Amino acid sequence: MAAPRVSKAAFARTLPRLRDELLDLQLKLHSSKDCAVAIIIAGTPAAGRSETVNELLEWLDPKHIGVHALGAPGSEDRSFPALWRYWQKLPARGRMTFFFAGWYGEYLGGVIKQARKSKRHDERSVERILQLEKMLVRDRVRVIKIYLHTDEETQQRRLEQLQADKLTRWRVTKEDRWQARHFDRVKRVSEQCLKATDHSAARWHRIDGTDEEYRLLTVGKLLRDEIAAGLKAYGSNKTKKPPKPARVHRLAVSQPQQTLDGDEYERQRETLQGRLARLVRKSRFAKHGLVLAFEGMDAAGKGGAIRRITHALDARQYQVVPVSAPTPEELLYPYLWRFWRHIPPKGTIAIFDRSWYGRVLVERVRGITPEADWQRAYAEIVEFERQLTEHGLLVAKFWLSVSKEEQLRRFKARDEDPLKRFKVDREDWTNRRYYDAYQSAAAEMIQRTDADDARWTIVGADDKKQARLTVLKAVCETLER
Repeated sequence: MAAPRVSKAAFARTLPRLRDELLDLQLKLHSSKDCAVAIIIAGTPAAGRSETVNELLEWLDPKHIGVHALGAPGSEDRSFPALWRYWQKLPARGRMTFFFAGWYGEYLGGVIKQARKSKRHDERSVERILQLEKMLVRDRVRVIKIYLHTDEETQQRRLEQLQADKLTRWRVTKEDRWQARHFDRVKRVSEQCLKATDHSAARWHRIDGTDEEYRLLTVGKLLRDEIAAGLKAYGSNKTKKPPKPARVHRLAVSQPQQTLDGDEYERQRETLQGRLARLVRKSRFAKHGLVLAFEGMDAAGKGGAIRRITHALDARQYQVVPVSAPTPEELLYPYLWRFWRHIPPKGTIAIFDRSWYGRVLVERVRGITPEADWQRAYAEIVEFERQLTEHGLLVAKFWLSVSKEEQLRRFKARDEDPLKRFKVDREDWTNRRYYDAYQSAAAEMIQRTDADDARWTIVGADDKKQARLTVLKAVCETLER
C-alpha cells in the first residue's frame, strides 16, 4: 500500500491557516487553564518524531510548552517507582508537554528485546499505564498519543543519510540501529502494545511518516482537533456541590483503659525508639524506604506521634511533609501530583502529616470535591500505594481517633495556653461540627483502602502516651515484616 502524500500546492495552501488555528487554541488553553495537554509521540526510528516536534514548536509559543525525552532511567530514577519521573514532568493546566515515547519507552524497549520477566509483569505494566492515563484524563489532562511509522526501505534510507553526514551522525543511536535490524519484531510488538493500550480516554493515532508534508499536516490537524475538544469538554464541566455523604458505619475504636505512669512510658518509648533506630540502620533498609501517612481528627495527636518517630532517626534520613489545603499552583495539576513530588528514594523515609486521603475525608465531608471524584479516588489511591510497595517502599497508615469529649477538652486547654493557642483556629472549630461525618468517612476509607502491604492502624488517641507507643510499635513491625 502506497504511503499517503500531500502535494506541494496543498501543503502551502493549508499550512498558514493550520498554524494560526493551533496558536489561537494554545493561547485559549493558556488563558482559560481549563485543562493541560500531554502529547506522547512515539514511533520507529527515522519516522520523523524530532522533526515534527521541532516544526510544531516553531508554530507555537514555546514559553508554555515542555519537551521531555527522558530516555533510559538513571541511577536516581531507579531509586523511585517507575512512573515517578513522569509525574515530575506533567504539565499544569494551561500548558502543553511533548513526551518522546513517555511512559511507553521502557515498556516497549523491554518487550521488544524480550527483557521482561514474565507475561504477568507485562500485564501489570500495561495495567499501570492504563490507570495513569484514565486518571490524568479525569483530572483534566488531555492525553494525545501519536505513533509515527514508515516502511522498512524508507527507514533504512533515512538512517543511512543521517549517518553519512557528520553534522547529523550523532542522531543515530545504537538503539536505532538495533531496531532497524529487527524491523519486523519491532513492528509486531509495537502493534501489540498499541492495541493493548488503546482506550476511549486516550486513543492511539497511527500516522505514516513517509511523506514529510503529510506527516506534519496530519499531526497538526490532530492536535488542533484534540485541544479544541479538550477545551470544550473541560470548559463546560461545571463543578456541582456534591450531596451530603451518607453514613456508612461508625468507626470501631477501643480507647486504652490503663494509664501508664511517667517512668513506665519513658522506658517503653526509649525501647521502641531504639528498636526503630536499629531497624532503619540495617543494610537491608537501603533497598527499601518507608512512607508513613497520618490521618485523624484535629487535636488527635498526629504531630506528637510523628515527633516520637523522628527523635529516633537521623535528620538526614527523613522528611516530614505537612499537608494542608492545596496551593493555587497545586490545583493546576492532577490531584496526586503534589504527593508524588515527595515520595522518598530508597533508603529514606517520608512522613506525611495528613496525606492523599484528604480527598475522601475533608474534601468529601465539606463538599469541596464532587462525589464522582472522591468516589474514584479510592481505586486511584490503592493503585498509587501499590506502585510504591511494588518498588520496595514500605507503607504504613495511621488513623488517630480521639473522642468528641476529649477533643473538646484539648481545644479548650489549647485556647487557655498562650503558647499553644495557635494550634486551634476557626477552621478546627468548624470541622468539629462535622465530627460524626468524619467518623463515617474514615470508616469507609479504611474499609476500602486497607491492604496487606499498606495497612491501616487505628489508634485510640484519648491517651497520648499509649497512642505514641502504639504508633512506634506499628512502625517497627512494618519494617520487620
